[in-house]
Amino acid sequence: MVTAGVDLSSQAAGTAVCVIEWADTRATVVHLALAATDDVICEWIGMVDKQGIDIPLNWPVAFADAVAQHSRDGTWPRDYRHAETKAYRYRRTDLWVRRNLKTSPPLSVSTDRIALPAMRAAALMSRLPERTALDGSGVVVEVYPAAALRRWGFPSRSYKRKENVEARRQLVEQFLTETAGWLSIGEEDVALCLSSDDAFDAVIGALAAQAAAVGLADGIPDEERTAAAREGWIAVPCEGSLGRLSMPILASTAARGEGAPVRGRRRVRSKRSYAT
Repeated sequence: MVTAGVDLSSQAAGTAVCVIEWADTRATVVHLALAATDDVICEWIGMVDKQGIDIPLNWPVAFADAVAQHSRDGTWPRDYRHAETKAYRYRRTDLWVRRNLKTSPPLSVSTDRIALPAMRAAALMSRLPERTALDGSGVVVEVYPAAALRRWGFPSRSYKRKENVEARRQLVEQFLTETAGWLSIGEEDVALCLSSDDAFDAVIGALAAQAAAVGLADGIPDEERTAAAREGWIAVPCEGSLGRLSMPILASTAARGEGAPVRGRRRVRSKRSYAT
């Protein structure tokens, strides 16, 4: 089993990719790099079993439909109320995260600057040979490192950017201590996580992708499946799942529908074989 995580920016600069190989009861970071180009990301999607991408994979239905209507005939939905724009700003999965994790929702893909990397993600997905299942049931799944960290009991805020280097150091050290029994990560990669929150988020994204692949992420509620298929859905790891990610995958997991099917165990070349 091989999973990957991408912390996606609007440009290659600021974009990080992490690839983890899972074998028996251990996991090994085999590739961690910054400045990931579109070609590199698409190549990894074609090689791994599950690819987590930290970016919204689509826009809220209400917003997308309103823009399409306005483009078509210059009108805007009659039921629009400027005092209540939640449905236009947030996807159903964003609101689910807010309710269930008792935190602020992810950034709005329709009204915040995260729309720029989201457009890059849409362009990337259009390059793939098959249409991407936005609900995460295919190879690609949307991940949100802040939600994963929160579920796994780590601080999920105030570790990004240069001014928070000490908070990031403490977070990375806590993470390494918690995962020391089963996760192998080289000294160079640890140093990269300490210096770059993008790299660390890519590692968390690859772990969250594993959670989605083996049924250790919260399932999509039945009432949200239609919205998830169109807007996308964030795979949020279950509480207490971090230490279980490296356990052997049970065949019954996929049979019960707990997570997307995987392509089967495979091996990848050493990270030194790949350019960034």
